[in-house]
Amino acid sequence: MCNLYTGTWVKDNDYPIYKPGSCPYVDEAFDCQSNGRPDSDYVRWRWKPDGCDLPRFNATDFLERLRGKRLMLVGDSMNRNQFESILCLLREGLTNKSKMYEDYNCTVVFVRSHFLVKEGIRINEQGNSNPTLSIDKIDKTSDRWKQADILIFNTAHWWVHGKTARGINYYKEGDYLYPKFDAVEAYRRALKTWARWIDENIKPEAKLVLYRGYSSAHFRGGDWNSGGSCTGESEPILSGAVLDTYPLKMKIVEEVIQEMKVPVILLNVTRLTNSRKDGHPGIYGKALKEGKMNSMRREDCSHWCLPGVPDAWNELIYATLVFKKQF
Repeated sequence: MCNLYTGTWVKDNDYPIYKPGSCPYVDEAFDCQSNGRPDSDYVRWRWKPDGCDLPRFNATDFLERLRGKRLMLVGDSMNRNQFESILCLLREGLTNKSKMYEDYNCTVVFVRSHFLVKEGIRINEQGNSNPTLSIDKIDKTSDRWKQADILIFNTAHWWVHGKTARGINYYKEGDYLYPKFDAVEAYRRALKTWARWIDENIKPEAKLVLYRGYSSAHFRGGDWNSGGSCTGESEPILSGAVLDTYPLKMKIVEEVIQEMKVPVILLNVTRLTNSRKDGHPGIYGKALKEGKMNSMRREDCSHWCLPGVPDAWNELIYATLVFKKQF
């Protein structure tokens, strides 16, 4: 099997797989065309691995593979982005668009878990409540994870800002609250907690576990909360050093997965997202009023327009199922 994650984006006029504005599952935040985005070339790119072709996406076949099964995406809003994409892609295989469950007895679920480990609250000396993160305890939603046949996890974006990045009076192990703790080491320990839970609770012969890698953001001239922008980007970056950017977090993910007993498929989308500076909502995460651009609005250069880049992640999941002959 070739490496599905090294390749390039090619223009394909048969894309997108579903029409912009046609899918009722897309949140306003990702519905860029309906929100007034004027260009549309960004929906016409298909991911092409170097050594092989992905099987052409077949929604009906994907639904057959999911018959009687529960597919669950667990993670932050990036996984919600991917969840909405998979619903839209599968919907294309239905003759009656409102009857995915009735026709195939399959369920696709999103479970919000920002960190995969347990968020908590502590009361400080002033009587105020402050958030904490127990990096040695699994998230409270984990009982629901056991109900799934196919699991797709992610955690990344919440680790890079605010309290999580600073690590002051925030990270816990057991009853001990660290006065200061390194966020990268906390990420490693949290992932190991997740890995231990998977190894102890998942039977690999009956279930499939995937971990979706870090998805790149493209803020110019600032960050998400300091005026960063990506509006007006209409083409991917197809060459240059930026395409090989690979965050330390991803190296940690690889190390943790390699040490696990249960095989986990790493959906390693980092490099294929590096080039797609054109795929984010920017200012088009909200409907524009009377055609006016709201220059005061924060831009979203981390999530993705739908149709768009997350569709390729789900095509890679479909390809994985086809190549593995599992499900």
